[in-house]
Amino acid sequence: MNICGVLVHARPGQAASVRARMKALPGVEIHRETPEGRFVVTVEDLPGVDVAETVLALHRLPGVLTAALVYHHFEPDPENEDAPVKA
Repeated sequence: MNICGVLVHARPGQAASVRARMKALPGVEIHRETPEGRFVVTVEDLPGVDVAETVLALHRLPGVLTAALVYHHFEPDPENEDAPVKA
């Protein structure tokens, strides 16, 4: 399981559209938002959804100035401890 903390900064006047687009991404949860359009977001692995691809998708969202990875945590799945780790 991967969990990433990401700080997202929206362009002025585009926070509402960025918020809506982020909410539509699987595995993304918005925890805080400032009046200036800065967001504290977590991204989690989901079945069939890679956390790295989701973080890249945040960077590419229209209206996003920056998306900075500030935290990453990994725990092996106890049910698949013997499975190879994807590089």
